[in-house]
Amino acid sequence: MLIGRKVLVKDEVNSTNDVAKALAVEGEPEGTVVTAARQTFGRGRTGRRWESPQGGLYLSVILRPELPAPDLTLFTVLSCLPVAQAMEEVCRVVPSIKWPNDVRVEGKKVAGILGEVCYRGGEPRFMVLGIGIDLNTDPAALTAPEAGSLREICKRDLDPERFLNVLLFRLDDMYARFMKGERELDLYARYSESIGRDVEVRLGDQRVRGRGMRLDADGALVLRSEDGMIYRATSVHDVVPLDRGQVRFEGG
Repeated sequence: MLIGRKVLVKDEVNSTNDVAKALAVEGEPEGTVVTAARQTFGRGRTGRRWESPQGGLYLSVILRPELPAPDLTLFTVLSCLPVAQAMEEVCRVVPSIKWPNDVRVEGKKVAGILGEVCYRGGEPRFMVLGIGIDLNTDPAALTAPEAGSLREICKRDLDPERFLNVLLFRLDDMYARFMKGERELDLYARYSESIGRDVEVRLGDQRVRGRGMRLDADGALVLRSEDGMIYRATSVHDVVPLDRGQVRFEGG
C-alpha cells in the first residue's frame, strides 16, 4: 500500500493542501497523507471557500505520478469514486457524483475533491489531492444551502478512523490501477449525475441544456445539446443536473 503508509495528523491548519504542498517541496515521499480536524482556510474549486468546521474529515495526499497534465485532471475527476465507495461501505448510503468534483447524498453535497499540481519547466513535479468530507459535522455549522452532513443523513455518529482507512484503501487501489492505464469510466458513469442524464452547463454567460455523454480523456464532460451540438465542459464550468423530462431529445 502506497497511499496512507505515512499519515500526519494535525489538529488545526489553514489548509491541508497547503501543508502537503510545503512538505512535498521539501521531499516528503509519495503517498504521505496530511489530515486535520479543522481547516481555517479550506478551499474548493476556483478558489471557493470550503467550510471546514469540527466534525469533518479533511485530508490531502502527496502524489508524484509521471503522467501528462490531461491524465492528472482525469485522475482528479475520477478520485470522487473512492470517496463515494467509502461512503457506501461505511455509511450504507447511496452516493452520487456531481461533475467535476462533488459527492452528494440525497441531493446534499457532503464531499469535495481538489487536485493541485506543481509544475517545473512546464512538466508536472508533484500533485496534491485534497478531500473534504462533512462526516460528523453539525448541520448548523454549514451555511451553504447545498451542504449536508453524513451524520445527519445516516442518523448516527460515524467512525472517522474507519472511514479514513476505507477511503485510503480504495484510493490506493484506484491510483495503482490508474498508473497501469486502467480508467474506471464505466464505474464512474454508474455514480454520475451527468452521464446519460439531462444537465445544464454554464459556459460563461451562456447556459446550455443537453445530455451528458461521457468523460473525455482529460476529464472534461462531453454533452450533446438540444440542437445536436457537441460541447466539452471543463472543470472551470458549472454543471447542474436536471430532472428527467426537462430537456427533450429526438433521435438516438
